[in-house]
Amino acid sequence: MTLGIVKRSEQEFAEWLATEWGFLCGLGSFDDEPLALESYQVAFLENRSRFRWVTKSRQVGFSFLFALEALARCHLREKHTAVFVSYNLDDAKEKILVARQVHEELPLAYQKRLVVDSKTELAFESNGPGKRLSRILSHPSKAPRGKKGDVYLDELAHYVNDREVYRGSTALILRSHGQVTGCSTPLGRRGIFWEIAAEELRKYPHHTRQEVPWWLCRFFCHDVPGAAREAPHLPTEERVARFGRQTIVEQIDSLPLEDFQQEFECRFVDESYSFYPYDLILPCTSEELVLADDFTDLPFPEGRVVAGFDVGRTRDHSELAVFEEKDGHHVCRLLRRYDQVPFSEQEADLRRLLDRIPVARLSIDRSGIGMNLAENLARDYPQVVAEAFTNDAKERWATDFKILLQRRDVVLPRQRELVSQVHSIKRRVLPSGKVSFDAERTGRGHADRFWAIALACQKERGPAPSRAPEIGVRVIG
Repeated sequence: MTLGIVKRSEQEFAEWLATEWGFLCGLGSFDDEPLALESYQVAFLENRSRFRWVTKSRQVGFSFLFALEALARCHLREKHTAVFVSYNLDDAKEKILVARQVHEELPLAYQKRLVVDSKTELAFESNGPGKRLSRILSHPSKAPRGKKGDVYLDELAHYVNDREVYRGSTALILRSHGQVTGCSTPLGRRGIFWEIAAEELRKYPHHTRQEVPWWLCRFFCHDVPGAAREAPHLPTEERVARFGRQTIVEQIDSLPLEDFQQEFECRFVDESYSFYPYDLILPCTSEELVLADDFTDLPFPEGRVVAGFDVGRTRDHSELAVFEEKDGHHVCRLLRRYDQVPFSEQEADLRRLLDRIPVARLSIDRSGIGMNLAENLARDYPQVVAEAFTNDAKERWATDFKILLQRRDVVLPRQRELVSQVHSIKRRVLPSGKVSFDAERTGRGHADRFWAIALACQKERGPAPSRAPEIGVRVIG
């Protein structure tokens, strides 16, 4: 629900414009459209607590809102500093882009002069005689230092160094009137964000908490007032069926139920069922890691190149993972998805990889529909290893990969979907007593990218290369 305000006098209107949400809704626009805020966004802007804590659904507009609030305060105050801390560098730059665009679309009479304009910083000069500066700074997940003002910790639950960032942020408001805002979709029952949001381990009495599930957002819900009353008391599937727009219906059809509840319904999923806890995965991800877009972009390797290929066509995607391995340390170099691509084209692409790159081993799924593809490649390339996806083999690959994570001997790109896939793998004991490693099948696949990675990074247990035959020579004479 968006809010419309009618002001009864010029004084009342001026007082409204002096508030953050009045300034934004009265003067702001984005893409030449007037800004319209949801009721939960206005409630956030009116929250004057020193510590604001928001547990939210994805895509409900808080990153956008942070940029708006920071820009409004830079214009309403003589001097102000806002520091954004984001999940990765792209998210950090996006907030600066939003703030810059809204500033450009402000009426000229209300604009402060922009004197610093970069991808990670904006600075505005006041119109008063002191020419004081207000700044918006944005950077990826590291503890902010040396600044005083507002701090926004966006997607805090997903930081590798979440405690360090939070600890460093609280000091920035000690000698100012600033606020620390922690905002995130949940990521398991772990980390400082969960501890403060849930208060299960101890109380945090100075933090105010706000929950924003999908049904409070008009882009996901067709009846926000009705959903606000009824949805919290319904099972997930029923509230999606009753109140969800098509966009949210597609999400629940494409995710395991517990992942949907975590991503869109503010639920902290119990990690005890995952074989790979988030605390094991996140330290092995890197924002600085840049993947190649194509085989021709791969740098010449210093170590061995190993790859894994999980075959899919009708229901799943085929996935290729290429790693460089040196002294047992595996660094991801390329990830490629083949979505509804004919097998002939998949095979041609893999041949191009094998012809151009010195691949030491390509492990490929030969089960079911992958059999013909694996046989063709293994016949022509000795480094291709056809693998059977049995329970025993999957247990071996999953265990190998867990050991790499525990030793920090694997480097993955910091991608939310990838982290989710790795975390989705569960170890189950079957009625027969055997162990199964798998993930729930969804509209997005069956953890196919994870299995391609596990195939590439497996410990090689083949027989040692045979020694060259020794030829004895006997000299007669």
